[in-house]
Amino acid sequence: MNFKFKNTLMWLTLLSILILTAVGITYQSTSALVEKTIFDYLHTLTADTSIKIEIWLNQQMKILNATADSINYQNIGNNSETLAPLKMAMKAGHFSDVYIGLPTGKIIDGANWSPPDTYDTRIRPWYLRAIEAGKTTVTKPYVDLTTMELVIALVTPLTDNDNFVGVMSADTVLDFLVENIVNLKIAKSGYAFIVEKNGMILVHPNQKYVMEDQFQKIEPNVDWTLEISKNLHYGTIKYIDIKQGSDHLLSYQKVKNTDWYVCIDIPLAEAYALTQRATVLSAVEIVLITLGGLAFVTLLGVGGSVLVLLVFNRKFKTTVNKQREELSGMSENLRWNIDKRKEIETYYQTLFEVANDAILLTHDLHFVECNEKATEMFRLSRQGLIGRTLLGLSPPTQPNGKSSISCIEDIINTANSEKQQFFVWTFQRGSGSEFPAEVGLKILHLNSVELALFSIRDISKRVDAEGQLRQAQKMAAMGEMLGAIAHQWRQPLNALSTYIASIQSAYYNKKISKQFVDKLVNGADSQIQFMSKTIDDFRHFFKPSKQKEPFNLNIAVDSAAKLLEPQLKQNEIDLIVNKPKEDSPLIVFGYQSEFIHVIVNILGNAMDSIKEKRLITLATDAGIIKIDVAIDSHRASISITDNGCGISEQLLPKIFTPYFTTKGSAAGTGIGLYMAKMIVEKEMDGMLSVENVTRGSRFTIQLPLGQTKESHD
Repeated sequence: MNFKFKNTLMWLTLLSILILTAVGITYQSTSALVEKTIFDYLHTLTADTSIKIEIWLNQQMKILNATADSINYQNIGNNSETLAPLKMAMKAGHFSDVYIGLPTGKIIDGANWSPPDTYDTRIRPWYLRAIEAGKTTVTKPYVDLTTMELVIALVTPLTDNDNFVGVMSADTVLDFLVENIVNLKIAKSGYAFIVEKNGMILVHPNQKYVMEDQFQKIEPNVDWTLEISKNLHYGTIKYIDIKQGSDHLLSYQKVKNTDWYVCIDIPLAEAYALTQRATVLSAVEIVLITLGGLAFVTLLGVGGSVLVLLVFNRKFKTTVNKQREELSGMSENLRWNIDKRKEIETYYQTLFEVANDAILLTHDLHFVECNEKATEMFRLSRQGLIGRTLLGLSPPTQPNGKSSISCIEDIINTANSEKQQFFVWTFQRGSGSEFPAEVGLKILHLNSVELALFSIRDISKRVDAEGQLRQAQKMAAMGEMLGAIAHQWRQPLNALSTYIASIQSAYYNKKISKQFVDKLVNGADSQIQFMSKTIDDFRHFFKPSKQKEPFNLNIAVDSAAKLLEPQLKQNEIDLIVNKPKEDSPLIVFGYQSEFIHVIVNILGNAMDSIKEKRLITLATDAGIIKIDVAIDSHRASISITDNGCGISEQLLPKIFTPYFTTKGSAAGTGIGLYMAKMIVEKEMDGMLSVENVTRGSRFTIQLPLGQTKESHD
């Protein structure tokens, strides 16, 4: 009996030891779980706050960039065209001011602020920050001279074809950050603040710290420099508060695309009391300790204690999982998603309305949505546009001679097979007037519904300017052509003068006969017909073509050569024209008069190049200009080669730039070759290029063959 009792006592003792061991291990793991739960909770708070700030900053930056894209850099200044987008951006982004700093030091202010005479944008922190970053960014908080409030500025450099134009800046008062940071309540005495990477405090509940103190100065026990040097975007630090002498937790999260960190500081004791999970875990700890005590008091309750332990352990795991799901921030994530969706919707609606282009959305080829610019461009109300089709806003025929309806079919078919399409189109306003436009077309599929997005830009001013340039270049050449006419007429006028003088001589010598008179009349008539033909040639040259039409390429080349033939002979320059034998006419489609002008312009430049070479080198060799016309299965090429002085390699890339000339302002306007390239490439779908050869230079024109009006239709 004594043996059985000892044996039972031994087993109960071993079992009690096992229970106590399990209790100790569980207690340690529970403490670790409590600490991890608190760290996760604080990280969730800092991460959510950081995301809200990121969304807010991104939205503000996108509105700023959209406004910058809508500025007409060619007419930038204190005018309605520049100020209107600035004022619209102030409303869309709730900015206190949106303005542009120019390289001259002047400012264009959307809030109509008049700066003092000593104000210079080039030394302001927002201007310098944009130039330093070279992209859209934010400044440090500073005092705005207009409102005298603490603001941050979103800034972006303005460039036009890589040329610096200025800096656009948008001021926003820090009320959003104050609302989301200073007013963020964590437990009883926890608080949030924003600190820069270098430790400068940007936003803090205690205003005396803002922009005045480094974080290391306020909390010496936190080695902020060491923590940031780890290049971690988030983390949690446990430290002893120097003022209170108690343990504190500091959780931080980096705000993307900035040097800002969102921080939350909370006493450790409050952090434990903050979450329900800590309460549940503490209760479990008490139960486990109680069970351990019961193991010493009674060995008879060992089995029951084990059972209770297992039940509470299971309940503990269930509670932990449940609390983890709750603390995952499902409701916060849902609220964040809703806020983000609203912000994105507001952003794109703002872009839609402030866009400088007309934007229309179609379904089944009928317009279902449009922006304000579309109503302004077409001079129709929104109700007048909705329900119409592209054909309903177009004239019957496009400038290429093709009907609008067949052009639309080709465009839609191409758009369905490509990612995006760009083309030039002539539209008709509500008043009936027509205007040219550049159109971008994108096919979208939303919820199995096919939509077409049209982006339309009015290019009337540009087209008018190009037309004026084209005619101005012709007029600039008129003096040169009139000289050619005078030279053409000199010989027949001399002949007519001789005929008239011979009449007087024959009369006095009594040699006037029918044969003499017939010969005289025939000769004079031949000279007059030659002069009349010369007038027709030059009249057609100066008369612009009204519309595109098919014409014979060889005839156009011959006409251009004939116009300059007298000047070439006068300057002792040989013109050689090599053309293929014509089994059939070489037909191209375009403006014949303008194309002849292109050839005349290039021949005139070649003649000037040969004359310049003679002047520089004192050479006496013959000048030669050669025109070679060649064809393949789809294209025709016209090469014009001269043995002049050539073109400097540094000037070759600029030779087709408007108003660029190597002749000086007295001899050239700088628009001839620019207009030649415009006519060949934009009006005739061809290509014009230039290169230096061994002796001189060569201009090459390539045009598509078979482009008749019938083939277009």
